[in-house]
Amino acid sequence: MDITETLQTAVHSNNYWKHSDFSSVMEVLSFHYDLHIEMDTEKITALHLGNKPIGYICLNYPLIFIENQYALQVKNLLHTFHDIEYIMVNTLSHPYLSVDPEIYNAYFDFMENLNAFSAEDFYFYNVV
Repeated sequence: MDITETLQTAVHSNNYWKHSDFSSVMEVLSFHYDLHIEMDTEKITALHLGNKPIGYICLNYPLIFIENQYALQVKNLLHTFHDIEYIMVNTLSHPYLSVDPEIYNAYFDFMENLNAFSAEDFYFYNVV
């Protein structure tokens, strides 16, 4: 699944995300999920339900990777945040995502294979 357009939309959509909306989104989600982030060092929050990671939320851009089975609930919780781009995946670990290298490399950290990666790969390459 090519996510180039979604990434482009996210990086160009909301100048206030990092400084305002991100914290508000974290507050809303914290009532329903566990959130794992070191605010001083990390650029992506891991969204957990119990011990299971179900999604990743970018600090710098309104972009959420979320497993399909949880996407509707998360979207409903965040319905007032209109600029969020969602990348819905069957599982976070399945490597079927792809992206244009020029777009990816302009905004995100180096990742080896941009033709077949998972949401989990995106997280690990961009977390710090």
